[in-house]
Amino acid sequence: MTRQVPRKIPRQERSQRMVERILDSCARLLITSGYDGVSTHRIVADAGISPGSLYQYFPNKDAIVAMTVERMIGQIARRLLGAWEPRDDTDPRQRMRATVVAALEATEQNRELVRVLVEQMPRLGGSTELKTVEQRVGDFAAGYLAAVTNQMDPSRPPAVVWIAVQAFQQTIIRYVLDRPAIPREEFIDELTRLLTGFAGPAAVLD
Repeated sequence: MTRQVPRKIPRQERSQRMVERILDSCARLLITSGYDGVSTHRIVADAGISPGSLYQYFPNKDAIVAMTVERMIGQIARRLLGAWEPRDDTDPRQRMRATVVAALEATEQNRELVRVLVEQMPRLGGSTELKTVEQRVGDFAAGYLAAVTNQMDPSRPPAVVWIAVQAFQQTIIRYVLDRPAIPREEFIDELTRLLTGFAGPAAVLD
């Protein structure tokens, strides 16, 4: 399906505030009513604006939903990368745990928006923001491997980084959406252990 995009990008501060108002309303409705409970009519009513103001920037509901989810991904990414920033007095493994906690908290706080990301965004053309974030997280993961590993087969890191990023992202999403009977602290400890294990020596396969 064609990617859902706004009619135009707001340049002036007043236009930017209007778009943020629309996205805020869409986010509230997604959280309370889910994707099927959102409509342009309901967004207009919640935002207290005219239909013309909405359609000036967005052609339809899906374009608003897509931009709302993209904004959420950007917000989560800033928290995630902030937790990952290296500090001289922080052990790399402790930084990994802090990153897991930050990502889990952000995903929990945006649970219904994350559900839309998983269930609806592929149909709406996917998420360019998510791809950008995955690349940035991959760069940080590569730095983590370099920090905790003195020697490593140069052919191994790309595969390890890709697997680690996917395991990190998908495991947290499924934990938040599926709500398995696993205590939260246990989940954090086990995921941290799994991810730090990627930095260990490569297994030799016969």
